Amino acid sequence: MRLRSAVLALVFAAAPAPLAAQARPTGILARRLAPLFRGRAWRYADWGALVVSLTRGDTLFSYHADRRFLPASNAKLFTTAAALHYLGTGFRFFTILYGDGTVVRDTLDGDLVLYGTGDPTFGRDTASLAPFADSVVRTGIRAVRGDIVGDASFLGAELTGPGWAPDNLDYAFAAPPSALGAAANQVRVTVAPGSRAGAPAQVTVDPPTDYYSVTSEVVTGHRWNRTRISVVRGPGSAVTLRGRISPRRRHWTTSIVVKEPAAFAASLLRQLLTARGVAVAGSTRAVTDDPSGRASQLLARAEGGSAPFSGAIAVRASPPLGALVTEINRRSDNLSAELVFRSVGRAVGGAGTFASGAEAVQRFLAGEVGVAPASVRITDGSGLSVENEATPRALVQLLAYERRTPADDRDAFWQSLPAPGAGLGHRMEGTAADGRLRAKTGTMRDVSALTGYVSAEGGEELAFSLVINHMTRIRAARLAQDRMGVVLARFDRGEDGEAAK
Repeated sequence: MRLRSAVLALVFAAAPAPLAAQARPTGILARRLAPLFRGRAWRYADWGALVVSLTRGDTLFSYHADRRFLPASNAKLFTTAAALHYLGTGFRFFTILYGDGTVVRDTLDGDLVLYGTGDPTFGRDTASLAPFADSVVRTGIRAVRGDIVGDASFLGAELTGPGWAPDNLDYAFAAPPSALGAAANQVRVTVAPGSRAGAPAQVTVDPPTDYYSVTSEVVTGHRWNRTRISVVRGPGSAVTLRGRISPRRRHWTTSIVVKEPAAFAASLLRQLLTARGVAVAGSTRAVTDDPSGRASQLLARAEGGSAPFSGAIAVRASPPLGALVTEINRRSDNLSAELVFRSVGRAVGGAGTFASGAEAVQRFLAGEVGVAPASVRITDGSGLSVENEATPRALVQLLAYERRTPADDRDAFWQSLPAPGAGLGHRMEGTAADGRLRAKTGTMRDVSALTGYVSAEGGEELAFSLVINHMTRIRAARLAQDRMGVVLARFDRGEDGEAAK
């Protein structure tokens, strides 16, 4: 684990000069792009765009480039770039299992603690927990007199970002970012029809857990009935399913977001221990405060290159950050982005809060990238917050900065960006942009953004950002973005300095 600044100190190099602004760009490129933003779909839309040649340093197209817009998942570009800068491509997250007590014969006289530091890959499924349970058995422990503790104190108790819409909190894309989690902090519930009309539906829960109390009142309907199932969350971890399922339907599925990820992870670990014959006398609980300063100890040990908690029963290291940023940007994974964002806050500002992460990212943008402080407002790491704001110029400045960073950071950032057929799906496949464009998407209810690089046919490298707010038809926004990508890919100034295509 490596911190770019010694002893967590921030040393900012002189800020690079801001990209030159051109108020009214001319030329064939500008005339080809302008028609893409006309029509009924654009009547109430607010949008801004900037296209800059990184090869020559001039502005090729600009429209409201200094107006702040809601960037949606384009905010992940800020998060991953700041993480690479502060932590380095080799940074790894650790998950540690240790006994907080003494072992007498085959009994741990104390608590068994599972300590997380925000590893996005540990909490993706339940497979990561099994080796920890196996390690307990290998140590000879057959009984635990204390509790099974899920320790999420590395990032603290915050589980909802500022500006997150309350209506989104029960959806998987807004799963709470805890330093310790499991199964992407959600439970998958599947309902299948019974053997006949009126029979109770068959319900399965994945992963199997006693953390949630799932009660089903769903019955099998008649052939002409439609499936109508509602999920009612009661107090604590009680969940009730109500409605009916058509016998013509194979199954109906939904995800239930876990409200206390650390407690959920601890409960799953307890189930695995019980299945292996380890008896636990105490309860299952979560910890989110850090009175012992364990987070600081972990950072100090990791910075010094020593194994964290050398007396641990089991330690799992994540893939390096250079690989994780690819997953964040290509998959646009909100949970992973928030964990990295708050981990930057912990490493740089000493607290794993949203506010600390935001301050670190803003300081990076102002001090390293040269972004005007008034052109961005960062409140979370994924872009879920409706309080985030950024100008197209700030996004393009970040892209220009990344092309000047050390090779490891530069390559990791470049590789993380989606491309046609690799993260962008079928968008722009088979066009001039295929193989020439890499760009990050951003989508919310009435927001669509695309920011990235294009290797133009004329030999120039272009950086662009197109951010659209209040768009009534997201499909029309994406169509304009895709056509813009193709126009940029075909860009060639020709001998006279103008675009020849």
